[in-house]
Amino acid sequence: MLQIVLLEDNLHYRRGLEQIIHDMSGVTLIGSYSNAEAVLKKIDQLKPDIFIVDINLEGMSGIEFIRRAKPFVPHAEFLMCTINDDNTNIFESLKSGATGYMLKESSADEIRNAITEIAAGGSPMSAYISRRVIASFNADTDKLPAPAAESLTEREVEVLNHLARGLQYKEIADRLDISTGTVKKHIRNTYIKLQVQNKVEAINKFRAF
Repeated sequence: MLQIVLLEDNLHYRRGLEQIIHDMSGVTLIGSYSNAEAVLKKIDQLKPDIFIVDINLEGMSGIEFIRRAKPFVPHAEFLMCTINDDNTNIFESLKSGATGYMLKESSADEIRNAITEIAAGGSPMSAYISRRVIASFNADTDKLPAPAAESLTEREVEVLNHLARGLQYKEIADRLDISTGTVKKHIRNTYIKLQVQNKVEAINKFRAF
């Protein structure tokens, strides 16, 4: 059973997230909090698989919370769910250890998909956020660093190209006429070959040379 902790100070939005999680199979909510300090006090007891975190909290920010919490829960995933769509908050969140970044305008289905994706080892992002991340890298997407070019298969490069352009797994699968499971397999292989841990790092390495 996938265990989730919510950290959101807007009561109305937090209740909405709670309902989304309750409606998912194989997922359970083990804690719902309005401030980071309360979660940190119980961090040793909670140890969820996923934290869903807002940035703008009363007291400690969500970004600072991740920095402090991560050493205690190194295997947990952190999914940002926020109204903040500026580069500073996006990249500070990712640098602090967040592996996903969703905007609060996301639909219930998009939030459910993000939870499923992050649990499967992906790095879900709202489409707009993905575009912002990609736009920050200006290197030629057609050129890979030599070690990567030597190790990646032609299909893995195709998948990575589509991923770097902001396509979702299903969109990539449709374009390449393969299953989403095969897309995920290719992405996992690129993580290993590029020696990265998530989609953001893979795109970064792919675009930086």
